[in-house]
Amino acid sequence: MPMANLSRKSGQLLLFFCATTLLLASCTDSVAPTYVGTPIRIIDPKTVVDLEDIFIRFSYDMKRLNAGVPPIIFESLPAEISDVNSLARRKTLFLQTMLPMVLLANQEISKERTELFKLKTLINENTPLSSDQQSILLTLKKRYSVQNDVSEAEALTLLERRIDLVPPGLALAQAANESAWGTSRFSQLGNNLFGEWTFNPGTGIIPEDRPEGATYEVRRFATLYDSIRSYLRNLNTHSAYAEFRELRFEARKRGEKLNGLTLAAGLSKYSTRREEYVLDLQNLIRQNNLQRFAFAKLRQG
Repeated sequence: MPMANLSRKSGQLLLFFCATTLLLASCTDSVAPTYVGTPIRIIDPKTVVDLEDIFIRFSYDMKRLNAGVPPIIFESLPAEISDVNSLARRKTLFLQTMLPMVLLANQEISKERTELFKLKTLINENTPLSSDQQSILLTLKKRYSVQNDVSEAEALTLLERRIDLVPPGLALAQAANESAWGTSRFSQLGNNLFGEWTFNPGTGIIPEDRPEGATYEVRRFATLYDSIRSYLRNLNTHSAYAEFRELRFEARKRGEKLNGLTLAAGLSKYSTRREEYVLDLQNLIRQNNLQRFAFAKLRQG
């Protein structure tokens, strides 16, 4: 959580100004080093006009991504985004809102990956890990669902495949698809962008078309950022997405930049529609030029 005291101005947007160095929101289960860079803002815009004013305030323009993306965490989407008549405007609002959080969540994973490779180097050199390093390894294994009874070598192999990025274009395509560009009931009521379920009764939202006898609910998240982090962890750990992780690992071995169009092929099990779902994602990426976000970077100063 932020290290600085938070302030709130009544009658204005909820705008938290955090300290220059702080832990990313909700990172208690992460070993990512403290974020250092432009202070992260945590904002809860109430209207579409509020949202657009925020983009202007931070000189954040989707046509000028080379100027860097401000590190902003949005608590939720304005309900009235559903009333925006222009589909092009609605899409831009959605993508512009989500991109900073996708980059922040990926940066957290990137830092964990760096920590992993530090440990891997030591283990390959037969250098005993310190107690702090052993603690980091245990934390990574727990976070990425690696059993404690596997050997160090096997744990490193699994973690190398699991602790890795999801191309921003692919993450944005899935968020758009699953949340209907931020207008779905679950994204509005529960900040759930990716349709994730929970089986803890009373903790989520009951789907209106849930089959009789089913017990699942759609998860609620405190913020949109929490939903994004959960989605990335889901792709990086769930057995259903092993093919996705293997495609990504092979691309890394070939020295290739991660490509959302290619990696989408590993997500057929994300939907009962299987290959049609993959084609939908790939079409979303192409039609909305989401590949351009592969080069987007967070502002660092």
